[in-house]
Amino acid sequence: HVAPPRDLVLVARGMSFVHEGGADLPNPRIQLRAGERVRLVLKNEAPGLLHDLVIPDLDVAIAQTRAGESRDVTFVVPDTPGRFAYRCQPHSGMMSGFVEVTR
Repeated sequence: HVAPPRDLVLVARGMSFVHEGGADLPNPRIQLRAGERVRLVLKNEAPGLLHDLVIPDLDVAIAQTRAGESRDVTFVVPDTPGRFAYRCQPHSGMMSGFVEVTR
């Protein structure tokens, strides 16, 4: 029996990402454990803006999402610890941060 994935929700507000239900720190560092299953959810709360979310080094991508909508992707975190960049491709100058994978 496979354990359900851990839900991780990032909210696009204006031109930054924030953790849902957490402090409104823009573009937070995301902590992941090597080998865990994660369901990454992007909620777009930015009226009039399309946002996506990619973590290129982990081959994770959520397609462009309209305001008021959410999309998600489920993946297994690789066994390699390290820091990996995430970003919104159209707004990468303002909407980017790091995923930290630990054992």
